[in-house]
Amino acid sequence: MATATSARKRSSRDRKKSSRAGRRRSRPAQSDDVRFLRDAAPARPLPSLLFLAPVLLFYAVGLIWVRPDLAARADLLLRQALAPLGLTGVLAPTWLVVGVLMLWHVFRRDPWRVPGRLLGRMAAETLLLAVPLFVLLTVMRLAAGGGSTLAMPVASSARAAGTDWLAPAMGSIGAGIYEELLFRLLMVGAVLGLARRILHRESPGVTVAVILIAAGIFAGAHTLDDPARFAWDSFLFRSAAGTYLGYVFARRGFGIAAGVHIVFDLVVRFAPALR
Repeated sequence: MATATSARKRSSRDRKKSSRAGRRRSRPAQSDDVRFLRDAAPARPLPSLLFLAPVLLFYAVGLIWVRPDLAARADLLLRQALAPLGLTGVLAPTWLVVGVLMLWHVFRRDPWRVPGRLLGRMAAETLLLAVPLFVLLTVMRLAAGGGSTLAMPVASSARAAGTDWLAPAMGSIGAGIYEELLFRLLMVGAVLGLARRILHRESPGVTVAVILIAAGIFAGAHTLDDPARFAWDSFLFRSAAGTYLGYVFARRGFGIAAGVHIVFDLVVRFAPALR
């Protein structure tokens, strides 16, 4: 009698386990999506590329068919660096962004499927993560007594365009994408990747050091066009902003870091016109 009861209990438990396993197998797509969304997906290269694709297209169309003279300074620097390699043309830096992200994606062997809601989440994160930069700018302006040296630099082409809305839009997008490509993806990302291969582990100390060094170079590069106009408050602000963007890149990836940079530049550049 006891043996029969034990057998029935084991049979009941087996049926429950089989039922639960069947329910898990019946929803594979949902499980994959949830796992992909949780697994640091915004930091992956393919979501970054798809997220930035609209602004990359806008910038490319603006350069080719509307205003070729509105190229961002980082764009022009990249063209000069790529020319000796035989990579010439207005869109050479744009193809560099696409090529680096696609090669990185293939190297990582990430999935090719990107859920649409992930891109929406990245947009929300971008807007949220841009807020600390505005807070930092406001605090440093107050600390500087409202000095004007913290104003965003405007390229000569943008000054010539006067109130043309396309000039600040192109400048903001170009700076956001290509400065993040230079100072975060290629500088921070490449060095951290090399360090991981050498050390065979993540090193918080190395990460902090690389982000700080890249931020200092980022701030210094903004004075190359006119070293005589160097100002400590602007340099310190850009160093702090570069450090923050380096942290965003390390935690949330290239797409969100570039998006934060673009949003910040757009608001700051358009704010005087709105006032």
